[in-house]
This record gives sequence, structure tokens and C-alpha cells, in this order.
Amino acid sequence: MTGSGLRARRQARLILFTACFVVAFEALLFIAAPGSCMCPMISEPPPLVPWLIPAIGVGAQALGLAWMIRIYRVDPEAHASHWRFERF
Repeated sequence: MTGSGLRARRQARLILFTACFVVAFEALLFIAAPGSCMCPMISEPPPLVPWLIPAIGVGAQALGLAWMIRIYRVDPEAHASHWRFERF
């Protein structure tokens, strides 16, 4: 790998660390959330609606993190141009 490839690899590690930190911080916020509801006692919200938007957000973030890890693990030298140099 060249110097720019190594620099990009370090940058990708930093981005992955940041993404993992954000996921861990969200888990901490979810665990530390108060258990009481701040809504009126008479009317209860529908059971699915309060959890739907955060669940979609966390699912999309987990999918993005998995995609980033997949991109990071790909071999950068695995391209099809090696056939040109096999003759020499």
C-alpha cells in the first residue's frame, strides 16, 4: 500500500471508532433513561408509536455501522488489473 492508502486506512479506523462510540453512547442513554412517563395519567399513548421512531433510527445506524465495517475489511489490492503484470 502507498502512503495515501495507509493514511486513508488510519482515517477509516478513526471513523469506525467514532461510529462505535456513538452506538455505545446511545446504549448508555437508553439504559440511563428514567422509567417514568411524563405524560398525563388519564390518556396512555399507543404502545407502538413511542418506540417506532427510535427503533428505526437505531436500526438504520446499526445497518450503517455494519456497512462501514464491511467496506473497511475489503482488500484494497484485490482488483482485476494483476493480469497485465503476470507476463513480465
